[in-house]
Amino acid sequence: MCSHTSVIPACPCLVPCAAQTCSVLACSSPLYSYTTLPLPSILRGVALGPVTSEPPGLPDPKPPGGLCVNHEERLIHHLFEEKGYDKELRPVVSTDEVVDVYLALTLSNLISLKEVDETLTTNVWLEHGWTDYRLQWNKSEFGGVEVLRLPPDMLWLPEIVLENNNDGLFEVAYYCNVLIYDTGYVYWLPPAIFRSTCLINVDFFPFDWQNCSLRFRSLAYSALEINMHLKTDSDPDTGKSYPVEWIIIDPEGFTENGEWEIIHRPARKNIYPDIPLDTSEHQDITFYLIIKRKPLFYVINIVIPCILIAFMVILVFYLPADSGEKMTLVISVLLAQSVFLLLISQRLPATSHAIPLIGKYLLFIMLLVTAVVIISVVVLNFHFRTPSTHIMSDWVREVFLESLPRLLGMTQPSESPAGAPCIRRCSSAGYIAKAEEYFSVKSRSELMFEKQSERHGLTSRITPARLVPLGMDSGEEKPYEHIKPVIDNANYIVKHMREENSYNEEVDNWNRVARTLDRLCFFIITPTLVVGTLWIFLMGIYNHPPPLPFSGDPYDYREENKRFI
Repeated sequence: MCSHTSVIPACPCLVPCAAQTCSVLACSSPLYSYTTLPLPSILRGVALGPVTSEPPGLPDPKPPGGLCVNHEERLIHHLFEEKGYDKELRPVVSTDEVVDVYLALTLSNLISLKEVDETLTTNVWLEHGWTDYRLQWNKSEFGGVEVLRLPPDMLWLPEIVLENNNDGLFEVAYYCNVLIYDTGYVYWLPPAIFRSTCLINVDFFPFDWQNCSLRFRSLAYSALEINMHLKTDSDPDTGKSYPVEWIIIDPEGFTENGEWEIIHRPARKNIYPDIPLDTSEHQDITFYLIIKRKPLFYVINIVIPCILIAFMVILVFYLPADSGEKMTLVISVLLAQSVFLLLISQRLPATSHAIPLIGKYLLFIMLLVTAVVIISVVVLNFHFRTPSTHIMSDWVREVFLESLPRLLGMTQPSESPAGAPCIRRCSSAGYIAKAEEYFSVKSRSELMFEKQSERHGLTSRITPARLVPLGMDSGEEKPYEHIKPVIDNANYIVKHMREENSYNEEVDNWNRVARTLDRLCFFIITPTLVVGTLWIFLMGIYNHPPPLPFSGDPYDYREENKRFI
């Protein structure tokens, strides 16, 4: 037996030595050093034991010489130590060469679009690809290794960031490993949660659609140093290559948003000729998201309650003025609309570029309700007018008591039922015939008394200038003098009743004017409310995104219509 030694390596790649005379652990990795110590005697026969032949079932160690070779470690040492890789330098042979960088975007989730902050939050995978000639190797020399997985801080990166971010975070969320192929192609797919700016167009809220974008460009390199392209892929059926001119969505990994529906998702490279090539602003890769709002939530919680409350204002014209609740109802409707307007203002950005559709409707309703408040005040003023405070003019009587009631289909109350028979007693026929002479100057009670006094020998007409006839005693006039105060009182009562009837009739006329004005405003406000509601909301319902993402460009930027190179 030879003197045994023990090796304490720093790497886990350990295999028994193939020597027939001793058991030794060894590793040929150039990145690690070993310390050789004498093997304790207790481990000579237990841990390793004398090796007289190869253990059964173990393959022949490769390469010969009994060394464990980690080919990836040798490859890393070859690329970064022996060849002297410098991550600060662009992967070009000469400075006038341009590095081609290919980008693609995979959308995992459209998290939210906050209208108040005008911020689009998305969960994406940003795919990078470029070729670094310094990272090429012959895979046959390194155990057939085709791919290396290394941290990104070991390599040169094009430093492409989201330019239109809204939170100050330009970079990706997680720096995952980079895949390096033996051809020198570098593939990097980091995940990210981007918060990008999105200019909100509130014209047709909540029936709106928005055009948001994610704009990427390099912060450190100009268009003379790197050339940005959309990722190029090949069709498995035809084998032809085509650019990926859309945002990639994996149906199995994509989570649909409950508020927004993606209509178009094109991608294109933008070149700005007015900006010099030696700046980073000359080019960018922009991914667009044209999304349409799903309005069901707002229709149920805002639109329908607004419409129902708005139509309650019509009930004001059916409510009697004597109830004292006309103003209460109309003010309640006005306050309810104000609350909805406050809720909408908290949901939308504070912009002066446009008024949202629901805001237009609420303003329309508030103006209409304000008009109804004014009308209600006028109606109540007419309703409670009296002859002692106002005298009805002839044109008011003509318009509101005769013309408008006929046009509005309002029935006028009659003083006596139509066709009612006039039944009189025969004994009163003589009195009626003689009373016609005095009708214009005498009340009915006085006329009746005069007729009754004639039966008892009294004169039918007593005046101060009339002399007592000859032969008539002054005592005969005493019955008339006793009854005269009764006649005066009766005449006063009749006069008072006539004045009261005239007063009540005039009050009733003012009430009829108020009712006519109520009916007139009902026929004006109701069609205005219906037409305004339909006109405003039909504008939003028929507001759809364009059939193509870019005006003037007939291409729809979809996977189904690839443009082969």
